[in-house]
Amino acid sequence: MALHTGHPAVADDTRWSSSAIRDLLLHARRPDVISLAGGLPAAELMPRSALAAALASCEHHGVDPWQYGPSAGEPALIDRIADEEAGQDRRADPSEIVVTTGSQQALGLVAMVSTRPGDTVVIEEPGYVGALQVFRQHGLHPTGVAVDRDGLDVERLASQLEAGLRPRLCYVNPTFQNPTGAVLTPARASALIDLAEHYGFLIVADDPYRMLGFYRAVAAAADPGPTARILHPHTSSRVVRLGSSSKTIAPGLRVGWSVAAEDVTERIVLAKQGADLHTPTLNQLVVADQLADGDAWSRRIGSLRAAYRDRADALTAAVSDGVGRALGDVAIERPRGGFFLWLDDLGVDTTAGLERALAHGVAYVPGSAFGTGGAAARSLRLSFSSGDPATFAEGVRRLVDALSRS
Repeated sequence: MALHTGHPAVADDTRWSSSAIRDLLLHARRPDVISLAGGLPAAELMPRSALAAALASCEHHGVDPWQYGPSAGEPALIDRIADEEAGQDRRADPSEIVVTTGSQQALGLVAMVSTRPGDTVVIEEPGYVGALQVFRQHGLHPTGVAVDRDGLDVERLASQLEAGLRPRLCYVNPTFQNPTGAVLTPARASALIDLAEHYGFLIVADDPYRMLGFYRAVAAAADPGPTARILHPHTSSRVVRLGSSSKTIAPGLRVGWSVAAEDVTERIVLAKQGADLHTPTLNQLVVADQLADGDAWSRRIGSLRAAYRDRADALTAAVSDGVGRALGDVAIERPRGGFFLWLDDLGVDTTAGLERALAHGVAYVPGSAFGTGGAAARSLRLSFSSGDPATFAEGVRRLVDALSRS
């Protein structure tokens, strides 16, 4: 009997495109390449000894770490997250929290329960490429709204809403945005909530870098900042917060979370059950141990801030010396936190220049990867988080040489 060959086993669907950054990381691993591309936490800053100790003693929680667990997450970890995700007047309610397999899964689950294929969603322009990938896989239509130093241009969004734009949700990185490093101001956060209430859309505040501000006192390590307290379900039921342990502990644990109003949380839990039943119990207990000692956690956050601040300063200095001199009047703003340095209006097509840069032994992410329509084609993102500061000057020299010949 002949086999049926009329349809492929996997549908040919443009929703399933790969992440440009994850593809680029394969090239950036070459030993001859200085990578300024991937936004990875520094491997040497991960608390490996503390993680090993937590693994060895995780059964002290009274929970079998090798067994299935609740879909919403382990209570020991949820209780810690409730403290981390405080709103304006109180800690988060544990019933509002779902522990997910990384915050990327949380975003996918929120998109699943709050949208339908064909819906419009607002995303920052330029914005996080992983969010673009999630939205397109769900059959959604991302609409970009410009970002400046103060985050999403809420006035521009208001104008687009008045003109008839009707998004189902609006996605923002409010603190040290990926890729620009922008910080959404409290005034804009409040105005964004007003728009969400008036027009009936959901705000997804994905905030993985909020603890990594370079100029906050160590004593304030657990302070999420005024914008994070405003963009919170306690302020409006139309806000969903996403958080992650990847940038402050270790991404290999794949522990993230959502904080949302009760009705949204209930739907996220149901979607989580269909996705993977629950986030690994062992990983949750390890993260719970890291958050349990408030003093040790504050010291850790303080040391991360100092280390990433030094790397940011080193890369900013290298870029100021190299790029500004070779490529003209380039706006270079010292990062205020997070992992990234954004270079705008370079006067060259950074997508076309990427292959030459790799041939010169340096990797970056072109601005076009972060846009809905190629608006950032003359921009690029550099990351200082996992690089060796001793290589930054040489990496920038190679970058300038490649782009100046593009």
